Amino acid sequence: MQLSKPVLYSGLAAAGVTYLLAVPNQYKIPCFFHATTGYLCPGCGLTRAALAVLRGDIPAAFNFNQLVFFLPVFLAALYFAKKSKYAKTLTLLLVIIGGVATLGFFLIRNNFI
Repeated sequence: MQLSKPVLYSGLAAAGVTYLLAVPNQYKIPCFFHATTGYLCPGCGLTRAALAVLRGDIPAAFNFNQLVFFLPVFLAALYFAKKSKYAKTLTLLLVIIGGVATLGFFLIRNNFI
């Protein structure tokens, strides 16, 4: 029996979420950028923020990394942009907006501005 791709992906996602919720939060993914420069990269705290959202702890998620709320909206916009008749232009525009927003987040987060 061969599983369809959506069923397989949904099963893998459910298994991943179950694992992340079951494992204590003591296992942190180390950040090479933070370890070498001392600055927080835009992704630092994103795993802890996503886990906090899954637990329903929105204030903790916001404190870990605010991008956890921007990322799903950005990915959904990219998905719908690729389905439009102006896919190439919209995708490029969204990638530029996402890059500028991420760079701004990095600069503000590390007190450069």
